[in-house]
Amino acid sequence: MNSNSSQPGDLPPHPRIHRRHDIRRCDVIGDVHGCYDELAELLRRLGHHDLLDPDIPPASPDDKPCIIFVGDIVDRGDRIVDALRLVYRLCTRGHALTVVGNHDDRFLRWLCGKQVEIRHGLEETVAQFHALPATELERWREELIEFMRGLPWAIQIDGGRAIVAHAAWHAELHTERSGDRIRAYTMYGPTTGKKTAEGFPERIDWAPGFEGPELVMFGHQVYDLPYRHDHAIGIDTGCVFGGALTALRYPALEFESVKSLGARYHRKGGKSTQYPADR
Repeated sequence: MNSNSSQPGDLPPHPRIHRRHDIRRCDVIGDVHGCYDELAELLRRLGHHDLLDPDIPPASPDDKPCIIFVGDIVDRGDRIVDALRLVYRLCTRGHALTVVGNHDDRFLRWLCGKQVEIRHGLEETVAQFHALPATELERWREELIEFMRGLPWAIQIDGGRAIVAHAAWHAELHTERSGDRIRAYTMYGPTTGKKTAEGFPERIDWAPGFEGPELVMFGHQVYDLPYRHDHAIGIDTGCVFGGALTALRYPALEFESVKSLGARYHRKGGKSTQYPADR
C-alpha cells in the first residue's frame, strides 16, 4: 500500500467496509468451503443449536448477529449447497454476517454469467448447483446474486476495535477510496507480483508486521493451527483439506475447533503449514 496523508476518521470508510460497532461479542468462523457437517457441529459446540433450525424466525430488531463468517463458503467441499443455504438463511434473517471471500466472489461472477475459469474447486460448486432442479436453481440464482452483491469486504465491530476480513487488512484501507484496491487487498492479501513454482501468486506474510491498533480476524491463509499475533488472528485451519474448522470467540479470543471428517480436496505437493493464495 502507498502512504496516505489522511488519517482514520477523516473520511467515512468505503461503502463495502461495513461498520457494526454495536457488535461487542460474536463467534468468528473460518473458511467453510462446503464442509457443512463440520459447520453444523461447530455451531452446536458454540451453543448455537437453534441456528440449525431451517425454520428459524428472523432476529428481533434488538438482537445483534452472533456469528461472523470470514468468507469462502463455497468450493471444494462435498456439501456446498447445504453450507451456502445455511449461511444465506442466517445472514438474511439477521443472525449472522459474512464478508465475501475470493471463492465466493468468483462464484458470484459465475452466477452472473461472466466468463470465469472453472478450477480451484469451483468445478465442485458448479456440479452441485447443476444437480438442483432447474426451477430451484434459477430462483435461488437470483436470490444469491442479490445477496452476494451486497456483501462487505470487511466488517468493523466493537467500536472499531476489531475487523473481520477474508484475507488481509492494512491501516490505510480506512481511508482508501479505490474500491479495486480495497477489494484486492481484503480478498487476496498482498502479493509480490511473482508466481510460485505451482503457478500461484507469491504471497507476502502481512500479519507479523501489522501493528494495529485494531485486531484483525481473517481466513484465506491455511494454517495447521490457528495463527495468533498481537493484532492479527488467522483461523482458516483447512477443514476441506483434512484439517479442522475453527471459530474464534470474541472478545474472549478463545478457539473452538471441529476436526475435519476427511479431506475433500487435495493440492499438488500435499499438505503444508501454509498454502499459497489462489485466484
